[in-house]
Amino acid sequence: MKKIMDTDMRISLDTNVWIFGLVEYNKYCRKILMNLSHFQVIVPIQVLKELNNNLSKEFLDYFYQLVIKPYVQLDYEKVPDVYITMFESKDLKKGDAIIGAFAEWRKVDMIVSDNRDFLRGLSEEYYFRVMAPQKFCESFNLCY
Repeated sequence: MKKIMDTDMRISLDTNVWIFGLVEYNKYCRKILMNLSHFQVIVPIQVLKELNNNLSKEFLDYFYQLVIKPYVQLDYEKVPDVYITMFESKDLKKGDAIIGAFAEWRKVDMIVSDNRDFLRGLSEEYYFRVMAPQKFCESFNLCY
């Protein structure tokens, strides 16, 4: 049988995964949010800022219900500029560069994202991998 979960894996969900799972009905993003307990989830301050700017109070409340758990870490530390500069040089938008820099700095194993800039193979030279929500669900048997 296929390996179901890797609870030691440190993952970070891009802002779009949170929004598509909370607000829009995207079955893959929703499955990921419903299975956060199987991973070590780390949420960078950049994602928190973007969610605060894009979600209504109702959805923000739901987000915080999901993340106030022992397997989720909200990280409020500023990413060192040297990492941000490294990712900006890859032609990423500022927010995306910060999220990529965060993942490299904090040694996140995987970013789950629908962002085409991340998905175009950016992660091959870095510590982390990038996977689309559907592929992530299929890889960790979340599509039950």
